[in-house]
Amino acid sequence: MSRILLADHSPHAQRMGERILRDEGYEVATVTDGETALLRLKDLAPDLILADISLPSRTGYEVCEYVKTSGKYPQTRVVLTAGPVAAYDETRAQAAGTDGFVRKPFEASVLLSMVQPLIEKPETGASKPGAGRVLPPPAPAAPRRPVDREQVRAAVILALEASMITMIENITDKVVVALESEARPKMTPATALAEPKPAITVAPAPKPAAPFTQPAAARETPKTGPPAPPEEPVVRIRTPIFRTLS
Repeated sequence: MSRILLADHSPHAQRMGERILRDEGYEVATVTDGETALLRLKDLAPDLILADISLPSRTGYEVCEYVKTSGKYPQTRVVLTAGPVAAYDETRAQAAGTDGFVRKPFEASVLLSMVQPLIEKPETGASKPGAGRVLPPPAPAAPRRPVDREQVRAAVILALEASMITMIENITDKVVVALESEARPKMTPATALAEPKPAITVAPAPKPAAPFTQPAAARETPKTGPPAPPEEPVVRIRTPIFRTLS
């Protein structure tokens, strides 16, 4: 039984890919990051790796490059995968040595048409059973499968996940900027004294006004009523004193 290592951080993509491959008789192991995928290579020795280009820790490009350049897994094929809106760098993928590329969400016919030719290695010479036998014509293509509700649901979830990642990154950037601005050192008193201050001109205070002094004549309370008549001159009559002579 051929072994396939499915490396994808989306649980929905893992579930869809694993179901399609298991239905075809493949043994499937799943991991969620690139570093774990490289660790599983030692004990699993897969025939094929499906690696998402956006894997955490190590991307699918890096996983593919390691498998192709390490010399330890010459028979292992690597197929890169990507979400519905993820940017696929074909130049980088070719430089890493990829054997193929599949866009998610996984469609059974597309995924199997990519995987099967890579895993089923043709045998040659006497080691091939029935060598020299004329092969029958290929069977007709299977009828088109009905719409899989679970597959459509997975496609919608993948699209939402891609948009959520962008939204999360934008919000994270804004929060980091806000926290960094709050973490900046505030101006200390020493710094405040060192800062030049604009000159302030203080206007002189106005002189207090002299207290108002009322004239003495004005301070006398005026008398009310008719004016007093002028005083008549006093006439003093001196009466002579007559003495009676006896």
